[in-house]
Amino acid sequence: MDKRHFLIAAMCLMALAGCTQKTELPENPEDKEEYRDSQGNSWIYNAMLMRWALMPSAMNGLTSTHYYYPQSGSWTDASGTRVNPPSNVKVAPSSSAKSKSSGRVFGTSRRSSGIHA
Repeated sequence: MDKRHFLIAAMCLMALAGCTQKTELPENPEDKEEYRDSQGNSWIYNAMLMRWALMPSAMNGLTSTHYYYPQSGSWTDASGTRVNPPSNVKVAPSSSAKSKSSGRVFGTSRRSSGIHA
C-alpha cells in the first residue's frame, strides 16, 4: 500500500508541475518558434536578437508589437523605447534570470595541504 500511495503522490506532483509551467515562456526556444500562453497571448522568438515578440491582438489589448528580452527581463515597444510590461501580460522569469550564480558551489571545498614529496 505504501508504494501505491507514493506513486499516486508522485503523479499528482508531476501533473501540478505541468500545470504551473504552462504560463512560462520556453527557456530554450528555437528561432521563429511560436508560442501561445495560457492567457491567449501570441509570442514569436527571434534567436538573433534573443527576444520574444508579443504580437498585438484584440485579446491582449496591444496596438503594437512589444519585445521581451528574457536575459535582462526588460521590455521595449516597436520603436525600441524601453517600456514597462503591459499590465495584462504576465511573464514568469526564466530560472536563469531568477538566480544569478555567485560563483559558489554547494558546501565548501578545501585544498589538501598534505606533505609533498
